Parts: sequence; structure tokens; C-alpha cells
Amino acid sequence: MNSDAVPLPPRRNGRDALPEMQPSPFDAQAQARVLVVDDEQVIREILSDFLLMEGYQVLTAENGRAALDVLAENAVHLVLSDLKMPQMGGLELLESIRNEYPEVVTLIMTGYGTVETAIEAMKRGAFDYVLKPFKVEEVVHTVRRGLEQQRLRAENIELRAALSLYQLAARIGDEPDLDRTLSLIVDTVREQTHADRVSVILLPDEDVRWEGASVGEGEPLTEHDLTEAALGLHGAVLANQGRAFRFLRGSDTTAEVTSLLMTPLIGRHKLLGLLLAVRHGGRPFIEGDRKLMTIIADRAAAAVHNAQLFETLERTFRHTIEALVTTLEEKDRYTAGHSARVADFAEITARQMGLDEDFVELIHQAGRLHDIGKMKIRTEELNKPGPLTDEEYERFKMHPVYGEELLGPIPCFREVLPAIGGHHERYDGRGYPRGLEGLKIPLMARIMAVADSYDAMTSHRAYRSALTHEFAVAELKRCSGTQFDPVCVEAFVIAIEVWREARAAAGESYPR
Repeated sequence: MNSDAVPLPPRRNGRDALPEMQPSPFDAQAQARVLVVDDEQVIREILSDFLLMEGYQVLTAENGRAALDVLAENAVHLVLSDLKMPQMGGLELLESIRNEYPEVVTLIMTGYGTVETAIEAMKRGAFDYVLKPFKVEEVVHTVRRGLEQQRLRAENIELRAALSLYQLAARIGDEPDLDRTLSLIVDTVREQTHADRVSVILLPDEDVRWEGASVGEGEPLTEHDLTEAALGLHGAVLANQGRAFRFLRGSDTTAEVTSLLMTPLIGRHKLLGLLLAVRHGGRPFIEGDRKLMTIIADRAAAAVHNAQLFETLERTFRHTIEALVTTLEEKDRYTAGHSARVADFAEITARQMGLDEDFVELIHQAGRLHDIGKMKIRTEELNKPGPLTDEEYERFKMHPVYGEELLGPIPCFREVLPAIGGHHERYDGRGYPRGLEGLKIPLMARIMAVADSYDAMTSHRAYRSALTHEFAVAELKRCSGTQFDPVCVEAFVIAIEVWREARAAAGESYPR
């Protein structure tokens, strides 16, 4: 590299800085930096002198290859290049700048005989061209126009970023659900950066592995696609072409990546994960895209941190409630383990019915909590060896309502309330507490009724010994269509046989 003017020191933005990370073109504290590329020293010197007098910082290079060396070590806002040069000419240089430094404005200098070539250069991304022999004033004026366009483009990006941030903040708000929060983030980034693929990769937190999110074409990017350099980031990076693989491992998942945006998600001084956007060919990302994603990532990190905190608190609270139910049950040897077994029976029934995993997870949680309302009933009444009085029975029939009242105000339990409040409803409408009938009874409650009744029959009680499996199944079939939903009974009968066989093969206990 040959530099005729005194070069400025190479940029230093920390260990994560990359050559293609251009600064904001018109930082209030920085002058625009111009690179003059021409194989004639005299032209380089003349242009350098005049541009310096205009207040610009100036670097020079004698051909396209030397210019790329300068660009690799310095943040440049505008390149003023000749077309005809040895080793690498202007058109080839222009192509490299468009691929690797798309934010940089390019101007072409050409002689009268190559106007057509200059026009071709503009088609390839050059902002304008200057004819030789040129008047220095015209060159300076063209440089000003190019930098002004760059400034307006930067302002437009900043406005777009501000609007995106406002929209994202409005959509996320106080959203406590992590999955919905992540979906909003990846959708916003893809919409604003026109990426082919966007992923949020969340890092494990102690004993919890958080699921990320992805949108776009191809397989989602995961933690396994990241290099050590990516996991050690402290700021956003923009990497085009092969530079992207400083941060991505080469694999079928990443093979098509030609441009990468990546920024860490940091909440309360802790790395939560990474936000990535990639393109597969076409125009690479530019500095404005990096800035925009950095702004979105700041808000996204706060939202992810809040959602994770909410889920952690919710999980802890849920486990506390479940532990309380277990403790209460274990005080009575007849009901110990009842809720856990009902949860398992409800789960295998839901799976047999082909219900989705979210429902299966919910109904298992509901099974653990379905009798929580019994906390408000006196222990001596629950464990009474003889028949209940009419007054005691009426109090007992209220335990589904008590359960709803206990858990209803807690957001994380609202989705299981139908099972808690409805597991004693009957298919013929003669159940309690509301006398719902048929399909008006929530599906979760209809499944729970079968699971609860089976375990009640096959477990020891203070007033009788456990009934056999065959008797319990026969009773469920007998009451199918009256007390129980026939579809739920049919699914349970199939599922319980598979469950019993698995327990027997594992040497574990099961109803005989």
C-alpha cells in the first residue's frame, strides 16, 4: 500500500471490531474520511490538498488492490477512484466495495473516451462520475453531494430504527410470555433488515435451557453453529462473505450465508444470548442495518430478561404450589401420590387422543393441582372412614370452586382452571359444581374426570380397599356416555394398558 498523505491511525473498536464495521457517516465528532485512488501521483496529491483544505480527512492509494488494503484498516466514508489502473482497476474495485463495504459512497474519475464505462460503473453502484481533465471545484462539489446523500440515508435509517423500536416496544409491552416475545423480536428484525433468516439463540442459565426462536428460510441457527468468537462478543458485528465464518461454523446450516449481522443480548450486565440475521446472496447488509439491529437488540434484551425472570418466578411458584399439594397428600397414607398419578393418567390419555404437546403439558400440570381446593376442607372430613353427612358432602362438592378461587388470581395457572373447576362434572349434566353437560364441559376437565376416577377406584381409601384394574376399567366403560365422555374413556383404556405394560417391564408398581 502506498499512502501519499499522512494516514490516520487504524480504527480500534475493541477485539470484536471488523474492517467492514463502518462508523456512522456523519458522527458529530468525526470528519468525513475520503480515499483517493489513482495511479498518477500528481492527481492524488492535487485532490488530497484540496480535500484537506475543505476539512476532509484524506487517504490515498495508487490502485484498486492498495485501496482494499486501506479499506481493511481504516473506516472510510467515500472512495474517489480512477477507472484505468494497473493490478486492479476501478470497476473491479467498485465490485469489491459493493460486496464488502456497501455503506461506502463511490465516485469514479474517467477520461472522455470512457464515459460509457463510467455509466456502467454507476449501474454497479457508483454514486456519480467526474470527467478528466476535471476542475477541482467540480470534484469537491460532487464529493459533497455524495456525502450529503450518505448523511440523508443515515438519517433515514435512524428514523426507521426509531420507528421499529417504538413499534417493538408497543408490541412487546409487558409481555410475560417468552415465546411470544422472541417471535416479535425475530419478526421485527426480519421485516426491518430484509434478512433471509433471523434467529435468537438463548444461552443456558444455570440448570435451565431456554428455547430460542427463528424465522425465515432454512434450518434455524443454534448455539452449535457459533464459534468461540461469537460467544465472546461485546458489541454488534457486520460480516460479509468469508468474514462471516469467523463467527459461524461451516456446516450445511450455514453454507449459504453471505452476509451476517450479529449482536449480543445483554441484560443486567449478563449475556443472555445472541440475535443473528443472515442473507443468502444478493445485497449484503450495510452499517445502517447493524445500527438498526443494535437498537432493536437493546430493547429486545430487556424484554427477554424480563420474560425469563417472569418464567423463573412462575416456575418457582408453580413448584412451590405443587410441593404444598404433595405435602398435604402425604399426611394421609390413602391419598399420597394421588395427584401425581392422576397427572400421569391424564397425560397418557391426552397423548392417545393426539392432542398437541402444549395441551399435554398443561393437563399434566392440571393433574398435579386438580384437588388443591381440598385445602379449604377439614382433614377429618376428607379422611372420614364412614359416609359424609349431607352438610359435609355439600362442602366437599365445593372443592373445585375453592381450587379456582385459590389459583384464579395467579396468571400462570389460568389455563389449567377448566380442569380444576370441572373434573367432577358429568357428561349427562348431573355433576358438580355447575352441572355442565356433554361438550360444554371443557376437554381438559373431561379427561381429568376419567383419570381421577380410575385412580380413586384403584387406590386404597379409609373406607375401602383398592379395587382391581379390571373392575375400574369395566366401571369406566359402564359409565361411558353418562358420567364420562366416551371418547376420553376409549383413549384412556388404550393408553392405560400400554402404560401398565411399560411399568411391568420396568419392574415398577401398577394397579393390578
